[in-house]
Amino acid sequence: MRNYAILVLVLGIAVCLTGAALMAFGEGVLGENHAGIATVIGIVGIGLIGCAGALIAARSSRSSQ
Repeated sequence: MRNYAILVLVLGIAVCLTGAALMAFGEGVLGENHAGIATVIGIVGIGLIGCAGALIAARSSRSSQ
């Protein structure tokens, strides 16, 4: 379970960085109106990071009981 949480955390960070790169340099890839797509990708990455934190917290509270 802990390995899964770390994998989700790494995936979330990668998705956030992808969204940031698209926000900065996405005009050539996605066209003129690229900010909305990059924002959604960044929000999905932040959600994955939050889920990983919850998984790690649930795992640590379960093992302390």
